Amino acid sequence: MGDLDGVQPHCPHCGTVMIDDRRGFWCENCQHLEDHSAEFDAVVLPTEFDGPSIQGG
Repeated sequence: MGDLDGVQPHCPHCGTVMIDDRRGFWCENCQHLEDHSAEFDAVVLPTEFDGPSIQGG
């Protein structure tokens, strides 16, 4: 078993461990893309922190 077997998803078509892609996960073997861009777009990023720094500045 490889290092990524328990972490990365496996391709539903060929079973190869998929790699990260900016849109989701991609299979290098059969070129299948699991597109999660809609979920990524739905994530609300917190506003920029506007307060004192750890160093007091």
